Amino acid sequence: MSKIIVIGGGPSGMMAALQASKNNHQVTLIERNGELGRKLKFTGGGRCNITNNRDIEDFFEKIVNNRKFLYSSLYSFTNRDLLDYFSNNNLEYKVEIDNDYKVYTKNDKSIEVIEALNKDLIQNKVKVLYNKKVVDIIVEECENYNLPTVKGVVLENGDKLFCDKVIVSTGGMSYSHTGSDGSMYKILNKYNHTINKIYPALTPLTIKESWVKNLQGISIKQVEISCKIKNKKISKVGDILFAHFGITGPVVLIMSSYINKVLENQDIALKIDFLPQITEEEISKAIRENPNKNVLNNIKSLLPQNFLKEIFNILSLSDKKANELSKSDELKIIKYIKSMELTCNGTKGINTSMVTSGGVSVKEINSSNLESKLIKNLFLTGEVIDVDAETGGYNLQIAFSTGYLAGISV
Repeated sequence: MSKIIVIGGGPSGMMAALQASKNNHQVTLIERNGELGRKLKFTGGGRCNITNNRDIEDFFEKIVNNRKFLYSSLYSFTNRDLLDYFSNNNLEYKVEIDNDYKVYTKNDKSIEVIEALNKDLIQNKVKVLYNKKVVDIIVEECENYNLPTVKGVVLENGDKLFCDKVIVSTGGMSYSHTGSDGSMYKILNKYNHTINKIYPALTPLTIKESWVKNLQGISIKQVEISCKIKNKKISKVGDILFAHFGITGPVVLIMSSYINKVLENQDIALKIDFLPQITEEEISKAIRENPNKNVLNNIKSLLPQNFLKEIFNILSLSDKKANELSKSDELKIIKYIKSMELTCNGTKGINTSMVTSGGVSVKEINSSNLESKLIKNLFLTGEVIDVDAETGGYNLQIAFSTGYLAGISV
């Protein structure tokens, strides 16, 4: 039996603590808040998007950074394994097939996930220390190893807790009010771990064009957003919501994860097709369908009226009967619907991002067991590592899977 300390009581840390305890280790879980899973409460808009029901092989195309590093973690503890775990712990869930196969609790309550994990922690005799912040780790040279070895942690009040192994599950820097303020990055960097630059991921985007604020509150389903970065086209489909600062919504959040690094140095031209499933010819036919009716009336079933009216304003067009609309004006309308161009000049920042891009370099972590290559008996899981994925339950699955792998490896 070894003494294990897990730092951080999020999904990754709780799963790591559970698996280590089930392997007959003496486990202490240190949480800086007065409760476990504080950030988990907010996921999926409070509904908790536990995972995704796609085949695990399909997860990798949804991972934005360092997907190969996650092979061992995701195959060691798949989404099926995770759902079986929750079923065995009396948590009911549902798969929303029409919502990208996202998995939620049956009652749409994230607290049920936390309660299931917490109950299991109690049953497996994991000791939880609440309201305790780790400000350092204890690392010593060891004659038995070529590497320095972790021996424990130092708490904010100066107390030292000694152990055989440490699992770091402290998260990134997004939602910092929940406790993930990035302070662990500084500690790990002090012991020579490379911390790749932090960027906001899954975050709203700011738009340069001032007229966008006139579209505030308008949401449109299943649009296609695309851009070119280094001659490579990036294209994503999903729902969009206009805001006073720019754009947000699922497809925008996903796009942000692919362009966040480039935005640091330059603006990016985004092209939006608001009707990717309909051709230009079909839109033209809709515009002309009833010659004696106004254009806006003819196409009101395709897009929201207030959105179409704003397009007319932008193009300096007045609504008129279809038979009075010139061909050139028709083409202008169609072009704006099929290829509106917006200039993205930034993101809303790390405090509004759902996850963190960047963190501890995967080059310094053994992917087969998540042990540090620089410090013996130190393991890292979840968002503290430089891995992130698209929205849809993939990031939570990464947290649970890496936590599981570290827990069975200590």
